[in-house]
Amino acid sequence: MTTTRCDDALHPKRRRRFTRSRRALVVLAIALPLACSPAAEDPPESGDLPPERSPSEALARDLELLRDLGYTDWDDRTDDTLRSVTVFDPARTSPGYNLYTNDVDEVILMDLAGERVRTWKLPGKKFCEHAELLPDGDLLVVCTRQALVRLSWDGDVVWEVEVPVHHDVATAPDGSVWAPFIDSRRSYLGRRVKFDGLLQVDTRGRRLRTWSTFEHLEELQRYHAPSALDAPATAEEAAEQEPAERKRWDYYHLNTVEVLPETSLGSKDPRFRAGNLLVCLRNANLVLILDRDDSSVVWDWGTGTLDAPHMPTLLANGHILVFDNGYRRGFSRILEIDPPSGEIVWSYEATPRTDFFTARRGSSQRLANGNTLICEAERGRAFEVTRSGDIVWEFWNPEIRDGKRKRIYRFTRVPPEAVEPFLHR
Repeated sequence: MTTTRCDDALHPKRRRRFTRSRRALVVLAIALPLACSPAAEDPPESGDLPPERSPSEALARDLELLRDLGYTDWDDRTDDTLRSVTVFDPARTSPGYNLYTNDVDEVILMDLAGERVRTWKLPGKKFCEHAELLPDGDLLVVCTRQALVRLSWDGDVVWEVEVPVHHDVATAPDGSVWAPFIDSRRSYLGRRVKFDGLLQVDTRGRRLRTWSTFEHLEELQRYHAPSALDAPATAEEAAEQEPAERKRWDYYHLNTVEVLPETSLGSKDPRFRAGNLLVCLRNANLVLILDRDDSSVVWDWGTGTLDAPHMPTLLANGHILVFDNGYRRGFSRILEIDPPSGEIVWSYEATPRTDFFTARRGSSQRLANGNTLICEAERGRAFEVTRSGDIVWEFWNPEIRDGKRKRIYRFTRVPPEAVEPFLHR
């Protein structure tokens, strides 16, 4: 059973801004509790949430969130009776095809019955986590920490840019492409810390420009509470970072980029104008919009409400949909917000809440019929819900090995008119 929530308790708190002088005074005392704590919630039902952790356990979990460890491919909580499509209500399911990757070297296009209709292979790649289908039938594929690849519908490599991209890719109206990438790993207050950036390439894969979170660190820190990484490393941490056992840290974990489309909101409010960039900084619980011309921050939201989020997208109605993982909270939810006010106007949660939870990764997509497609990444599950929270389509990754199910990073519904001309040509 599912439910939706849309009450005053979910409205975002007023954000707090920290100057660098205040940051130096408070970082040790409040870094992680503020950086990772969600907003106040309605009291949970008995048995709805896991037991509270001690402060030391909570701190250890928060530190784990900031480690640059990569993702685990398999879920060991598998019910192997759940395979492929388990729920399908044709009258209420949004039509189309489903696009996802096997997190290694395949991109898969699947119909609503769970049958593969097209598979693309990327020989020599190790971790291709996301792909997007372009209007001309080409695909953009993010092969994490290896390359951004453009494939033709027939699987030929159109171009390839060898750069440590990850998570996401977005196209602009001029045909150029944006993707998050690892800008640098630097010694930051005694730790080896990763800072992400954004890369733009043209229609032939030639680099145009980059934007770096490290180069804009002082500006970005105004929009979120201090990070634990802003406190100098202890002697014990420094010893752990010897070359033999080097531990890397991830300051922001930039996991989303979207080029804003034309909307009625953008025509009225220049912060949301077409061409601006929507990004998500998971480790700061922060969604930002960057100006398309000078890359300055023109809008921010999420601190005090979000908990390790993914994939904000601007909807046609001017609202923003965001996957709120709930890393510390213990359950995930999907939020739709009104950007000018910051008000949450719709949300999806499971009942009990912990029945829908992926601490890392995940995606949500608003579909043409008003439903929402959700990827519960760590369980290898995707499902479609109505506005009232009814599940009308559900898929479990059928790839099970040694009692473990393959996880799915992101799952996208592609409309029939974007696929069928290429299937039938």
